[in-house]
Amino acid sequence: MSSEPNKQSSMSGEPESSDKPKPAPLMSDFLQAPKKKRRSFVVLAPGPNLDVELASSIKKFFESQHPDVNLIIVESTDELVKFASKNIVLILIDDELAERSKTLASVRFMKEQKTDGPLPSLFFTKNPAALIAEYQSQLNLWHEVDDYLSISDMPRHALFARIKSGVENRNQRRARRFKTNIPIMFQILESGEHKFSGEIIDFSLHGALISCDAAGRRFTLKDQLVVHFPVSQFLKGHTDIMRVSGRVRRVLISGNKAGVSWEHLSDIKAAILTQILTSVVNVSLARAAASAKQRFHKFLSQDDDGNPNSK
Repeated sequence: MSSEPNKQSSMSGEPESSDKPKPAPLMSDFLQAPKKKRRSFVVLAPGPNLDVELASSIKKFFESQHPDVNLIIVESTDELVKFASKNIVLILIDDELAERSKTLASVRFMKEQKTDGPLPSLFFTKNPAALIAEYQSQLNLWHEVDDYLSISDMPRHALFARIKSGVENRNQRRARRFKTNIPIMFQILESGEHKFSGEIIDFSLHGALISCDAAGRRFTLKDQLVVHFPVSQFLKGHTDIMRVSGRVRRVLISGNKAGVSWEHLSDIKAAILTQILTSVVNVSLARAAASAKQRFHKFLSQDDDGNPNSK
C-alpha cells in the first residue's frame, strides 16, 4: 500500500519530508464541517452626553458580563458607518455624537445595510423631546426595536439594566401582556378636559401600551392619564365606561405610544380588569383553536400530494 513507505520512514527515525504537498480538502469535507459562527459586535458611540467615566464603565460592563460580544468604540459618524458590514447586534449611541439629524441619518444608513433583520439602537440623550421629534422624521420605521435613555435623570443601575435588556432582548415586565386592539378615549390631566382617541395595543393587570391617534400629539414621561375603558364591550351587565387612572412610565421612541402603569386601582376596578383580561385571553384562545381546526380539516381533505381530494 502507498502508506507503507511513509510508515517505514517514520519507524526508522528519519524525518518525513516537510516539502510534501498536503492533499487538497474535499468539497464533502467542507460541506460536512460545522458552520463557523459569526462574531457579534456592539457599537458604542459616545458623545458630549456620555462622559469618559460612564463610557469606560460601559466598556467594563461588556468585558465582565458579555465577554462573547466584541465592543467597538467609535468617535464619529464617519467612523460608525465604516462598520456597516460587521455583524452588529446593537448600537449604543449618543444622539449628539454629531448634529442630531446627522447622527440619526448615520444610524439609518447602518439599519438599511443590515439584511438579516432589524438593527436595534439605544440612544443616550439629555433632550428626549428633541430626539423623539427628529426620530419620527427619519427612523420611525424601526421604532419597535429602538429605545432611548434619558441619562440626566436615570440612575446608573437602571442604565445598565436597560443595556443588558438591549443585548439579551429580555422582557422585563412584571406580568404578561396580551395583544389587543381596544379603541379608547383618554384624558391627559395636564391638558384639561380634552379627550383624545387612541387604542390599547396590549395590556396586563399592571399596565398597558397605549397609542394616541391625534396627529402631532406626543406623550411625555410622567403624564397622568384617565383612560375611559369600554367595559360593556367585554362584560355584560356593567356600565359602559370605567375610568382608570394611569401614569406614563415609558414613551416609545415613536412618541405616540406609551407604556402606562395603572394607579389607584380599587378592589372593584382590579376585579373588573381581571375579568376583561380573562375575556380577552379566552377569545384569543378560541380563535387560535378555530384556526387550528380549520387547518386540520383542510389537511384531511388533501391527498398525499397536497391536492384536494375528489371524493
